[in-house]
Amino acid sequence: MKVAIAHDFIRHGGAEKVLEQLHRIWPEAPVHTLLDERGPLTEGWDVRPSWLQGLVPPRYYRWPLPLYPGMVDRLRVDPGIDLLVTSSVSWMKSLRAPAGVPHLCYIYRPMMFGYERQDVFLASYPRPLRPLLRALVGRIRRWDQAHADEPDLYVGCSRYIAELVRKHYRREAEVLYPPVRLEPFLEAGRRVAPGEYFLTALRLESYKRVGIAVEACTRLGLPLKVAGRGPELERLRSMAGPTVEFVGFVPDEALVDLVAGCRAFLFPSEEDFGIAPVEAMAAGRPVVALGRGGPAETVEEGRSGTLFQDQTADSVIAAIRRLDQLDLDPAWIRDSTARYSEQAFRDGFRRLAERVVAAGPRRRLD
Repeated sequence: MKVAIAHDFIRHGGAEKVLEQLHRIWPEAPVHTLLDERGPLTEGWDVRPSWLQGLVPPRYYRWPLPLYPGMVDRLRVDPGIDLLVTSSVSWMKSLRAPAGVPHLCYIYRPMMFGYERQDVFLASYPRPLRPLLRALVGRIRRWDQAHADEPDLYVGCSRYIAELVRKHYRREAEVLYPPVRLEPFLEAGRRVAPGEYFLTALRLESYKRVGIAVEACTRLGLPLKVAGRGPELERLRSMAGPTVEFVGFVPDEALVDLVAGCRAFLFPSEEDFGIAPVEAMAAGRPVVALGRGGPAETVEEGRSGTLFQDQTADSVIAAIRRLDQLDLDPAWIRDSTARYSEQAFRDGFRRLAERVVAAGPRRRLD
């Protein structure tokens, strides 16, 4: 099967873990992207970035926002392929496949800034620009809606995202949970004894709501390690008590032991799936997570952790106190993560790809 892959931006995050597995399925596939951070992940790959590469630093990927719809509309992939696979939030899902070629889209969320999280997105821009950007976002949302039927099949990263696809695009979506590299966490959980500290590991951005975990542990006097960096760091430092430690960016190899050594993992963010809680559970550690989004599907109340329903420190505190009353089985927590393995993802995605190619494109050939 000859495949082309398109991915919005190649950065360092959960979406790139999916991209890595897609490339393992089809190692010869070209990867089209708008901007590439040029990390070790893609060394030796056939990555084809847009003309913005070299002109815009990838960390400023949000700034060329007005350009992206036109760039996607003009992007052309090899017409000799059997399947177009897109890995997308905002942009590549709208890419038109060559005539007669089916399009399979793995979607992490319908365009975040166009729907539920517009205010959070706009908060990252200077205040004087926001009214103009709000009008621009409205225009981009109309473009997004006009391209909602480009994929022949949407595959959501959780049931939560499948519901959003139905809501915004009026399309049904399959569900395939994203790949999680379980083995290092399984091994570390057996090797490293749990300690007394709580842990959260997220990008320190406002919408991740790390502040409620910091406030909860400060009020309870509990040790909390905060792994990650981002624009919220100084604000979080200013509100943290003496039991909260900011450890900065932690490389993957060191993060494994940090996770295995925690008492419990705190996850206050509303995420499309949430890989970090699954990694913590693979180490046998319980999770205290927001009961919305992906973690509501992966964390089982009373067996692998506790869920809180409001993004407030009071709600986190109540969930931590419930956790203290539970007698949890680390082996059961570990075993509950088997369905999220990288192999399970690759096997599931291959089956979906074969099915889509066999069915052919649902769009009219033009």
